This record gives sequence, C-alpha cells and structure tokens, in this order.
Amino acid sequence: MKTDQQKIRQKLHFMRESLELLEQFKDMDQHQFTSDPITESAALRMLQVSIEAMLDICSHIIAREGWGLAKTYVEIVELTVKNGLIQKDKADIYKNMARFRNRIIHLYDRVETAEVLNIINNHLDDFRPFMSAIIEKYLP
Repeated sequence: MKTDQQKIRQKLHFMRESLELLEQFKDMDQHQFTSDPITESAALRMLQVSIEAMLDICSHIIAREGWGLAKTYVEIVELTVKNGLIQKDKADIYKNMARFRNRIIHLYDRVETAEVLNIINNHLDDFRPFMSAIIEKYLP
C-alpha cells in the first residue's frame, strides 16, 4: 500500500515548527527556564509532540510497507531500523526519544528540568537525520 505523502508532509511540517519554537529556549539557564512555569510546560509539550509526530510517521510507514506490528514506541523504532528507514547508528537516539516521550506522558513527575534543558540545548538536531531520511525516501 502506498504511503500518504500529505500526511507525512503535515507531520514533518509540524515537527519543523515545534523544533523552531524550541530553539528560542536554547541557552536559557535553569533559573530563566523555570521562572515562568508556562515556559517549561510549553517546551516539554513541544518536545513531546515532536517525538510523537516522528513516531506517527514511522507507524504510518510501517503499516503501509507491511513491516510488522509494533506493540510499543521502542518497537516502532526497532522496526524502522530493521527495515533501513533509520540508520542503525542512530537507533539508540530514537529509542531514547520514545522512552522520554513515555516518561513525559506517564512519569511526568520524574522529568527533571535539567534534562529538558539538556535536550533543548544539545539534542534538537537529533531529529534532523530522521527528517532528511523521510524526505529522501518518501517525498520525491
């Protein structure tokens, strides 16, 4: 079955917008970041939905390509690695994203501000290889 290019484009666009907004929090110290509770909450939500958009794209491709049935978000990543969508050397990065998303949703009281800031300051570019691979393989 053919992938829905419009759906993929929409998810990628959403990811790009969220990542651009997250850039405004870069280089904030912990005091600046936590001085307004809305700032921290907004950043956390943007991270969550960026990860979810990535996983939604993967789920869509897995289903349309007939690569199997993933029961967890980590299994989604594993199936995309197994089938060459995500590079093997990037697998742990994307598995950690899936696990972080789960912590935001289910263990929200255990997500530390320092960890969120670290992701914003040092790991937003981790999304880019995934986005490039999707564009190259599924959006001619």
